[in-house]
This record gives sequence, structure tokens and C-alpha cells, in this order.
Amino acid sequence: MRLDMAHLRGCGPALHKTVSCHRIKCAVLSRCLSLRETSLILNYYIGPRPMRIFHLLIVVVATALGCQSLLAESPSEIYQRRVIPLLQSSSASSCSECHLQGIKLDDFLSMDPKASFASLRARGWIDIDNPSDSKLLQFIAKKPEDSTDLMDQVRKSELEGIGQWIRASVVDPELLDTPLPELNDLKLDEKLIRHARKDHVVSRFVDIVWSQLERCANCHSPDRNAKQVEKNGEQMSWIVPNSPSETLQLLEDRSLINLENPMASFLRTKALGQDEHGGGIKFPLDGHTDREWSQFLRDYAAVKSNRYDRSRDIPNFDSIRTWRTGLHLRIKELPSLAPGQYAVILMHRITPEGNVEKDATAIGEGRVSKDGSSWSTSMMLLEPSRLRHTQASVDWKALLPDSKYELRWIVVDDSSTPVERILAMYPSMRTEIDSLWKTGHSAAKTIAYGAFKSIDTPQ
Repeated sequence: MRLDMAHLRGCGPALHKTVSCHRIKCAVLSRCLSLRETSLILNYYIGPRPMRIFHLLIVVVATALGCQSLLAESPSEIYQRRVIPLLQSSSASSCSECHLQGIKLDDFLSMDPKASFASLRARGWIDIDNPSDSKLLQFIAKKPEDSTDLMDQVRKSELEGIGQWIRASVVDPELLDTPLPELNDLKLDEKLIRHARKDHVVSRFVDIVWSQLERCANCHSPDRNAKQVEKNGEQMSWIVPNSPSETLQLLEDRSLINLENPMASFLRTKALGQDEHGGGIKFPLDGHTDREWSQFLRDYAAVKSNRYDRSRDIPNFDSIRTWRTGLHLRIKELPSLAPGQYAVILMHRITPEGNVEKDATAIGEGRVSKDGSSWSTSMMLLEPSRLRHTQASVDWKALLPDSKYELRWIVVDDSSTPVERILAMYPSMRTEIDSLWKTGHSAAKTIAYGAFKSIDTPQ
């Protein structure tokens, strides 16, 4: 039903002859009159008769009930009022809590609400049937353990503002009919975005560096280094017990990781003996551990400094994870091996039935001493072959039972040889030990080279 406003303006008191009160009330209840239309009606009803006052109350209530759509904001208006200020804020968004590179609000929300809605729908981040369950809101709601009160407020503002806009947008026919674009709106591809997620970065730190920090704990963990701290100060403590993420941040804060020149990071150069280090050399230059630590440091610096442009820039890490055992091994009385020669020891468990297991349990790498007489290492557990390439969690403690072991000696000409290839090499010498030995450098097991027996190379 449509009221003829020209007729209303011209009829004055005769309004009731052409448009009955009943029809006016029906018009108000069935559609939302404009403010101007409502004003004309109210002018007509203001009069001396009580019945018209009663009719006025009906019209006012009906208008209030029927005009909610007039007062409600459009999705575009909500976006301008609630979302644009978030994009223009100088404060970090909640994205930065989980992503070190590649995701900010303005990466997928533009100044155009219509284009932003279509892009998010194409990505599958908006649930038009259950808008409050949209992936985007789930992403924003994720709260890391180390979140601050300030970031809690930022997250709350984002959830409320973006959530209100999404809920209004999913009932807007025009927005729902908008064609969906190709998924090329993000600056970085999704593989790189995942790679730069903070939990993925910390996971790589655990697999590559934290897994080896037992060798550093006596001097650099506050639960063990009271004497070192008393002598050299609090800077000696840079391991946060049971917290890899805090340890990684502390390494950066203490400038032990050099974001400008990661290969010159003290974390690496001290462990290699290239910079003054009271703990001596921890692993050989260009060996497996050095390659993995160097790769992590370069990758971490690239992520933190936003140097990656595409996922093909991501480096390849060794496919076999390792975990330091604390078992130190020394081979003495070496025959004619050049100082600095790279070599490894593989530990294969011998079953109670006397069978040598095919897969090595642990590996140790090192270089021949300067005088050519000895070789030493710290043994590392190897990720079981059934778990490789899965990133499944590993119960490292269960991998090294007290048992008999066969030790296999392999001289490797190229220290950059990947672990997978080393494991496929045929050893030249072997010996057996009856059991494991105590952990710690002072309890290192020493074996004379003469205890090893030659292994004939298969034809």
C-alpha cells in the first residue's frame, strides 16, 4: 500500500474521507514510512479530539516497530564506523600475535567493504549460514599463551567490529550476489603465511636448536649455572627452562641472534669456537648441526625482517629430526687421519636375540683433533624412519633403552652430505658396547680405535 503524499498535502482536514485511519495504520504496519510521510500523518492527527490522540499513539508505536530498518546501519556504514578505524590504527593487530610475516588486517580487508566481503567469501573465511562461526572470527579469537592485556583489548575490538559487519553483510542480497574474485588478494601465498606463523617458527626452533641446547644448559640455564652467573653476570642465562618460545625471544633480545647477518650470530659462532667461548667447540663447522642451525637462523631473520616474497624462497630443512642425548663419546689412538677430517658414528641397537637393528638409533658427528690422534662427539637421537616427513611428535626418551649397541664408524669426505645419505653409506669399521654410559662431558665414554673391526665392503 502506498500513500499519495501529494494528495495528503492537498486534502488537509478531508484526509479521513480519502484515506481512512485504518488504511494509514495498515500502511505504517506493512511498510516503513519515511520521516516526511510520518510527519504529515502526525500533523493530521494532532487535534482536539481524544480519539485522534489514541490513533496518534498507535501510529507512533507502529512507526517505531516498523522503522527499525530505517534506523539500522547498512553493512557499508558499519564497515566505515567499526572496521576502517581498525585498518587505520597505528597499533598492531591481533594477527601479529600469531604471524611474524604475511598477515595483517589490511592484507585482506581493504577500504572497499563490498570487495572485502567478496574476497573473504572466496577464501572461505565467512560462513553465510552461521556468520558468528566464520573462520575469520575464529582466527581473530585465537589467543596465544603470552598475550597481553593490550592485545586482549585489540582482539575484543576486532571481534566486535568485524563480527557486526559480517552479520550485517550476510543478509544483504546485493553483497551475496556479488561475484567472487580469484584468490590473489593476499600479498603472500598461503604456504608462506603458514611458514611465518609464530607456532610454526617455534616448532622449527624446537626441532633444530632447542633439541640441541642440552649441550649449552650447564652454562646458560638458570637452574644450573649459578656459578657462571656469579662470575660473569646475568647475561649468562639465556635459556628459559621449559619454554622454547621465550628462549627464542630472549636470544633475539640479547643479540645472540643477528637479524642483519644471521651467520654471524653469537649463538652459532660461539658454538663453533669462532668467537671466544668458555664451553669450547660444540659441533663441527659445516656439519649437520651447523647446517641446520645456520638454515634456521637465516630463515628466522628472513621471516622477522619480511624478506620473503613467495613460498619458493623458503629453504629446505633436513628431513630427519635429531635430539641430543647428553652421551659424549671419544675415539682415541686414531691412525693416519688428517686433522679436521669429518667423521660420524652410528649407533644401532642389538636386540636380546642378538640381531642388529637396521635403522640407526643415534648419530654423532665430529672432526679429528688438531694433532690427528682423537675424535669426539655428542650423540644425537635420530627420528625413527616411520615418523620422518610426518612432523608427528616423538617420544625421544623411549628411543634409547639401555641395551647392547653396535657402533659404526664412517669417514665422510664432504661434511655437507645430508644425514639421509650418510645413513645409506657403508661403514668401514664397527665395534660393540654392552650398555649405555652416563651422560655429561666428564663421563664421556672413551674407546680406542683398535677396538673397531674392519667391515668388508660389499661387492
